[in-house]
Amino acid sequence: MKHRRILAGSVQAWLVLSLALAGCSAQDEPPIEKKPAPVAHPVVVQEAKVEPFSGRQTFIGTVTAEASGSVVPQVTGTISSLLVKKGDAVKKGQVIGEIDPTQKLLELKEAETRLAEARARLTQAEAVRTADESRAPDALSRQALENARETYERVKKLVEAGALPASQLDAAEAEWIRAQSNYRAATVSEAKDQAAIAVSSAQLEGATITWEKAKKALRDTKIKAPLDGIVNHLPVAVGDPASPQAAIAEIISLDHVVVTIQAGEDHLPALSKGKSVQVSIPALGLVTEAQISFAGLAASPETKLYPVEIRLANPDHAIRPGMRADVTVAGQSPEEGIVLPVESVMEEDGRRFVFVVTEGRAIKREVETRESRATSVLIGEGIEAGELVVVRGQSELKDGDLVEMTRSFSRIY
Repeated sequence: MKHRRILAGSVQAWLVLSLALAGCSAQDEPPIEKKPAPVAHPVVVQEAKVEPFSGRQTFIGTVTAEASGSVVPQVTGTISSLLVKKGDAVKKGQVIGEIDPTQKLLELKEAETRLAEARARLTQAEAVRTADESRAPDALSRQALENARETYERVKKLVEAGALPASQLDAAEAEWIRAQSNYRAATVSEAKDQAAIAVSSAQLEGATITWEKAKKALRDTKIKAPLDGIVNHLPVAVGDPASPQAAIAEIISLDHVVVTIQAGEDHLPALSKGKSVQVSIPALGLVTEAQISFAGLAASPETKLYPVEIRLANPDHAIRPGMRADVTVAGQSPEEGIVLPVESVMEEDGRRFVFVVTEGRAIKREVETRESRATSVLIGEGIEAGELVVVRGQSELKDGDLVEMTRSFSRIY
């Protein structure tokens, strides 16, 4: 009996220990992380259909003035008069205002005084040289020096030979020394005279430049129009300060205006210089024919688009800068094919692709484009009629992503 109780107690202890160890083992195991369920990207799709693709392309452009210029004073001062107001027509070179000339007049008078002084100094230096010309080392004085040297050497040989007394050598040497001294004195005097004239000439040149600048500064107090046109902006008044650092007016020329559109590389063949286009100004109800005057040679680094310009005559100045202009280019005869919104086609490493929705996933599909216009593109290969193409939300997709079609359009362009 006692043996059975011991055995039962041992079994119970073993069970308790096993349960405790099992609990510890369960606690030591790391929890299993549950991966979040894939998130479906909301997209808008369009069913691919075969339809006519018009060869006509319309671009939205903006009107700018062909020429404009800021009126910037050439000198600093205070505006003493304004001879025009906003809206006035002006001619190139016409005086439209003036800066107080008082200070510039004083500067000119001072420059004239400095110029007169410089001229007087040069005249004096030239007079001194004229007076010293008699002492100049001319050919005769150089010959006299050479003669004295030769006489000294000849007498020296005769004295050494005993043919002449030593006193004759002393006299010849003294004459040679005197000739050298006279020649050096004349040379130094001439050099000084020439140096004085050179300095005076340089001073006169500097004074002349200062005088010319002072004259120009006085002329520049007259503020002139830089081109023919109309005063579009005049933010100053009489009494305001003026300087070369700030424009005081803006003048624009409206005799001709320029319509500028931005085009992708696919459109450039149809937008060459000289090609006829139709330009519409909706605000004026104006429709006219014109020619492309400039086709950009380089795309904008930001937009990757090329500027294209159309020059329009504007004799009555009705077309104003900032107006919208629609430019229509006639293309080839319409043809049929899969037509998609231009923004649905993306590009990567020089290849173009779209996302097609298949069984709830976005599948990246490479496509070939044939023609494009401002809002749509004609697909050559890669898409079949009836397939669902992502037309909005595609920029966030990767190949194989789950998608949720929030809306579906038959056509959105």
